[in-house]
Amino acid sequence: MIDKVLLLRYPIGTMIQDAYGIKEFQTKLPFIAQKIRTQGGHYLVTHRSKPSMVAIPFEDYQEIEDILMELNSPRLQKDVAKGRSDYKKGDTVSIDQLRIADER
Repeated sequence: MIDKVLLLRYPIGTMIQDAYGIKEFQTKLPFIAQKIRTQGGHYLVTHRSKPSMVAIPFEDYQEIEDILMELNSPRLQKDVAKGRSDYKKGDTVSIDQLRIADER
């Protein structure tokens, strides 16, 4: 049985479509793989009622990997640090100022 706390953290119907214990996952793997290929979705696999892994379409994995690579980019990290520093100093513009600048 899946832990109730687990379902609060990963509610069925959000990003996680369903959850399977490891034994059930092993038994239903061909069915789940077909479902992922045809319908997509993210499936949580638990071991002793604790999250163990997530089965997702390969395309979703590639997107996640790309995002992580971008987030680990030294240039992006530098830009984010500068933006945070500017914000703390009050060096900001209003959304209206941004729109006006964009229209030029």
